[in-house]
Amino acid sequence: MEVSKRMYTGLRIKVTIKKDFCQMICGINNEESYFNDYVEQFPFLATYAKLKRSELIPSGISAYMPTDWELREQPTDGFERKFDMETGIWTFQCTLKNYDSVIEHFLTDVLANIIVSAEHIESRHEEDDESIIYKYINGIVVRVN
Repeated sequence: MEVSKRMYTGLRIKVTIKKDFCQMICGINNEESYFNDYVEQFPFLATYAKLKRSELIPSGISAYMPTDWELREQPTDGFERKFDMETGIWTFQCTLKNYDSVIEHFLTDVLANIIVSAEHIESRHEEDDESIIYKYINGIVVRVN
């Protein structure tokens, strides 16, 4: 199915980051840096960092998603944006126009390389009734539905 580029896609993440990437994620989560700031240190980020709107993950607005994603403009189910340096647990939800499949590139090119485990990975196009759920299996982010 071709997704309209005028519409938004939401992304919800609860993962545990590998120790080597905790400083990077802390800076990105706090909007002090972006993935493109780390390309020299982590070359696998190069393709993703060049994509339009890549800087909107994780800080893109949280809008246009169903009411079960937000209550009074606050993320539900523990998806408020936060990163715990001690445990490596990173949670967030955001929405963005998914130009150039930036969300899919984030999942396969970035997330698969920086996490040790995933509790929840979900995307949802604003016009869809159902979300797409992913699992982290053997170092790969895989769609399960």
